Amino acid sequence: MKNRKVFFFLPLLLMAGVQNISGQHPAFSESIFATTTNLGGPIRNLEMDVEVDGRGVQAPNYLFRNECQKPGPWRAEWIWPIGNAPNRGWFRKEVTLDAAPKEVRAWMSADMKYRLWINGQLASRGPADIGRDYAGGQTHRWFYDYRDLTPLFHKGRNVIAAEVFRHGPGGVSRGKGGWLFEAQADKVTIKSDATWQAISANDAFANWPAPAFDAALWPVAQVISNFWEPLVASEIPPLMEARYPVLRMEGMPANKVFTNNGSFKVVFDRVLSGFPQIKVRGGRGARVKLSAHNSAEFVLNGAEQTLELPFMTEIASAFTVELKSVTEPVVILDTGAVFTSQPVEYRGEFSCSDENLNQLWKVSRWVVQICLQTHHLDSPNHQEPISDPGDYLIESMVNYYAFAQPWLARQDIRKFAWLLKDESYHNFHTSYSIGWLQMLMDYYDYTGDKSFVEEMLPYVHELLDTYASWLGTNGIISEAPNYMFMDWVNIAGFGCHHPPAVIGQGYLTAFYYHGLEMAARVADITGDPARVEKYRKLRSEITEAFNRELWNADKGLYRDGKPFQTSVKPGQWLPADKDIETFSPHVNLLAVLYDLAPKEKQAAIVKQVMAEKQLNTQPWFMHWVFQAIDHAGLFDEYAIPQMRRWQIVPETQSFREMWTGGDLSHGWCSTPLVQMSQRILGVAPTLPGFATMAIKPHLCDLVSAKGRVPTPHGDVLVAWQRTGDKFTLNVTVPDGTVAEVTLPVAGFKPQHVTLDGNESPAVAKIGAGKHRFEINDK
Repeated sequence: MKNRKVFFFLPLLLMAGVQNISGQHPAFSESIFATTTNLGGPIRNLEMDVEVDGRGVQAPNYLFRNECQKPGPWRAEWIWPIGNAPNRGWFRKEVTLDAAPKEVRAWMSADMKYRLWINGQLASRGPADIGRDYAGGQTHRWFYDYRDLTPLFHKGRNVIAAEVFRHGPGGVSRGKGGWLFEAQADKVTIKSDATWQAISANDAFANWPAPAFDAALWPVAQVISNFWEPLVASEIPPLMEARYPVLRMEGMPANKVFTNNGSFKVVFDRVLSGFPQIKVRGGRGARVKLSAHNSAEFVLNGAEQTLELPFMTEIASAFTVELKSVTEPVVILDTGAVFTSQPVEYRGEFSCSDENLNQLWKVSRWVVQICLQTHHLDSPNHQEPISDPGDYLIESMVNYYAFAQPWLARQDIRKFAWLLKDESYHNFHTSYSIGWLQMLMDYYDYTGDKSFVEEMLPYVHELLDTYASWLGTNGIISEAPNYMFMDWVNIAGFGCHHPPAVIGQGYLTAFYYHGLEMAARVADITGDPARVEKYRKLRSEITEAFNRELWNADKGLYRDGKPFQTSVKPGQWLPADKDIETFSPHVNLLAVLYDLAPKEKQAAIVKQVMAEKQLNTQPWFMHWVFQAIDHAGLFDEYAIPQMRRWQIVPETQSFREMWTGGDLSHGWCSTPLVQMSQRILGVAPTLPGFATMAIKPHLCDLVSAKGRVPTPHGDVLVAWQRTGDKFTLNVTVPDGTVAEVTLPVAGFKPQHVTLDGNESPAVAKIGAGKHRFEINDK
């Protein structure tokens, strides 16, 4: 039977996020082509068994081995179809093997995105996102992926097929299409070159990745110039995929047959990151549009087809299927979505006597999980490029406490360092560069990976040197190009996404001050005492200037800044100053957290700030609010009421980006999980890699709490309960580490403490094994 053409339409709006890093914007047509075959996801990765249940989606016991670096030079060549095919190319190669290979290792890349099939089975999507800033900066590198494809090859004829296409949200392109593939099947090398068949998608046919497809008339590919140097390995696991169960369908005919135009909705129990997918038969010539946050339209060929968006999108608990131009019956055979995220395991756990907090912890875990793709996303809705480490540091902390999967954080820290270098250390969201440094040190504390800190060393010091150049004659940061990002709040009529200097000076100085502390740690780790002393001296000078310039004794608070202190001219991201004096919770709580405020003033500052009827912060900045109130010794008093500000949206099982608006999949909202595991359970590293740790539970207004915190040494188990004047704490510590346990004795009378049945001080060090503390009567 003759192969029928099929069409795929991508709205122009979707393509608006594509950036051509060669400096020339590629031309996109409103309609482009894609395959509609029975060869869709989910992908089954080697040694990755994916489970879907009421908790979510995970890959238990999956172990990623970083074998991604390609050994030896590339023998493959970049190829593309002959002729004008700017947006999409399809490639096929047949290989005959004398025996089933014992091992097939493959490396591949594309501009912009690819889907790879081996013998008709979808084997990989990629490449990993190489990153760019929200505006301007580039990493000046290109990623290739590594995959172990051993199970997909067999003795005899094997068919390799790849689709390369443009991708909109946050995308990066060199302005040229290209495909690169090299595999080693035992002693046989398979490489992209001029012997591959390649065709512009405008001329291709349905089911073309299938081994049975006859591609005899396809022309050969052309070898093209290499626009993608330097090529570097993506050192993250392949994403896991799984079919996510449908909750219900709305508007579907009882017999699941459409004889006229119509639509229906596919509904899930929560927000997803994934690929909407339906299976149909019949309806030749009908158009089917799948719409989630992004959409795509297909033309049916009359056969049985699986229609799947080729790019991940946010599915805010539902997607819509619209059928148009129906002249023959369309049978809906199946509906669903292919969920995708990093291959996580639900290692962390938390539960307590407040069920609302338990749900908050689980939702925080899920919202971060859907943001863990080939880079941290601000959300699957926006899919901003690698420009938001202020978001990612929160997501990575959730990752450590829930999943203990460090690879994505490591790769994104490295990518953002490349970007900072390219932008002379002035990235789009100015304050987020300090967030990058915090993300690096969090990674170090949770993994103990000293070699990575050493790799990042030059970027850290050059960043801090840049901040030093922004110090004004007043001794604080007042010469910054702008003060973005502070928070999504309004202060004195200014939106604080990018406040004026009069509002931004104090909070950016506080972040810089903390940056100096972290940079001094880096210098100490790498054996640079001169840098340690330099940063110590700068911190001392800034402490004096901060208190001199910003402390208002009458208010008992720090002002945000002083007007007209900057010589930087106003611009798009720097509003002109006004003669105002403001006292935000941001600058005051950061002053407490980082000890810019004297110890004796800290509790009073926190109490005054927290006395606001509604604290003027959004969920993102609450990550620092919780740290500050803990630093001031007031976590038990204020933490739980603040956590109860989070409202779970029932339909999506997620939070709003901001208290009353924004998208439904923003990872920066998830700090409550960190606070519950790190502070209510009380588990945190005190030496890198959990060589030693603290267990210091905060009881707040709870009766009990228990949970599990994963570490590089194994899981830490904590369970505590109070009954009247009695308190019990059961702890299990893994081998290879020591824990210092601090009991909350101040809340109990009498204060007789025992450890494993013997008298003990309220602060005690314990080694591996199970231990029981009690506070009770003698």
